[in-house]
This record gives sequence, C-alpha cells and structure tokens, in this order.
Amino acid sequence: MQVAEVDPVRTKRYVDEVFRLVQEKPGVEDILIMNHSGVPVKTSMERQESLQYACLYDNLREKCQAFLSKMEPAQTLTFLRVRTKYHEVLITPDAKITVLVVQNAKDSFINMKG
Repeated sequence: MQVAEVDPVRTKRYVDEVFRLVQEKPGVEDILIMNHSGVPVKTSMERQESLQYACLYDNLREKCQAFLSKMEPAQTLTFLRVRTKYHEVLITPDAKITVLVVQNAKDSFINMKG
C-alpha cells in the first residue's frame, strides 16, 4: 500500500507567519504572497503593483515550466532566483501559495575601486 502525500494546509495563520518570517530577513524590500490561482492574498506592495507583479509572475512561471519540461519532462518549478545589479527576486511556488520576495542585492564591492 502506498502512502499518499498530503499537502500542508495553507491557512491565513500560515500565510501570516510566512509573511512575518520573510519580513524579518535583512534586505527584504517587498513581499507578495499569492494563492494557487495567482491572486495576491498578502503583500507589502501597493495594490496595483502587487496585481502587476502577480500577472508578470504568471507569465514567467509558464515560460520557466515550458523550459523545464523540455529539459526534463517530469520537473516542476520549485524555486526561481533572478538577480540584477541592485535587486534580487526570489520566487517559491507550491500547490497552495507562491511567495515572491524582492530584496536589495547591492554588493559591497560595487562601490570599491579596483
């Protein structure tokens, strides 16, 4: 007999706790937590900005999933990290919620002379 995997329940308390823990991390500028449908449920952003990020994330997720399917058909996106000179976006999707974090990624060596 095979034991079925059970997804943890993503309650409001769970979302609030994830939000609080992420917010405590150094360098975090914005947080967006979306439900499985891609609708923002908790965010530090303005409403319009959070909706825009959610829509852009959905497009990015589809493209990443298509890429992963070509690479290894049974793979799903579990974590995505995109970095620019000044910011880093961390995205962690699962079956119930997606956490998107924008953080300051300035390195101390950028201002150093070589």
